Amino acid sequence: MTSKNKNVDRLSGLPEDIISHILSLMATKFAVRTSILSKRWRYSWKLVTNLDFDYTPTILCVSSFVGFVDHVMELCKTRQLQSFRLDFSSCSVQNSKVSNWIDQAVRLNVHELDIHVIKQLELPLSLFTCKTLTKLRLDSTVWKCPCQVTLPFLKTLDIIVYTNPLVSAFKLISGCPVLESLYLKVGYVGFVHYTFNIPTLKRLKLTLLCSSDINEVIIDVPNLEYLFVGGIICSVFVMKNVLSLVEASISVHGLSVHLWDELLKGISGVKSLSIKTMPSALLLPIFPNMEHLELKSLWSSTLILEFLQNSPKLKHLHINKVLELFVCKVY
Repeated sequence: MTSKNKNVDRLSGLPEDIISHILSLMATKFAVRTSILSKRWRYSWKLVTNLDFDYTPTILCVSSFVGFVDHVMELCKTRQLQSFRLDFSSCSVQNSKVSNWIDQAVRLNVHELDIHVIKQLELPLSLFTCKTLTKLRLDSTVWKCPCQVTLPFLKTLDIIVYTNPLVSAFKLISGCPVLESLYLKVGYVGFVHYTFNIPTLKRLKLTLLCSSDINEVIIDVPNLEYLFVGGIICSVFVMKNVLSLVEASISVHGLSVHLWDELLKGISGVKSLSIKTMPSALLLPIFPNMEHLELKSLWSSTLILEFLQNSPKLKHLHINKVLELFVCKVY
């Protein structure tokens, strides 16, 4: 190989769409830095399809990072933004700035939006009628849904609410006609009647961070395949239509024996079940279809034996720790 061949810049010779794809795989701050490599690379980063802004206090002051985000959003020229991620979970930033960045991402036809901020989040009206959004995650102490929602292609929704979820979360959910995956984390104290009636939903994760009242949770989701229930829960679970449910995972505290009975009866048709802990004074239902069982934390031998007796099709059993030893006779 000649010295001339050794100095050939093959990367710069790639088509613009290939280069923008490569830059889209980098953190945004690194993609922008490639503009100093040569004239060929000066504007390539402007066509990236993924924007990821994660503020790290040890590297830049807040004002400098905010200026950087402003600069990138102003100059980004891509026609279709695949993902936009903004993480200011370690510091506060002006609401107007965050709202403006989200609005700009919507104007760039964003598909996936992931927002983490530690203070109240003011969402632009354009977000609630975005026709390209397929995935949305909102992690903020307070956010509101100020208008009618129409998100025709949103399939994945991951939200945390600390106010009445009927005012914010369920208003947002109702405007997602093709929703398939929902993760709802609630930190609201008070009585709430939760009704999940979403025909298209396949995965539901519900976590209640605190609960002082007996709430009612109605799950009427005919195509639901996976259910996770977690947190501190004092709720009556009514499983109206979960015939498609295949897998369930339960990690709760606060449920009385009666409420546990109702919950287990409602999910007794699953093929796979994972439970972190539960009261020992329970009369378990029959699990006619269950093939996989995972018992996390510390379990009594009595409950383990009852699960074995009530699961005729069980093939796989994983037990984290047994409270006491027992002898099982095989006849």
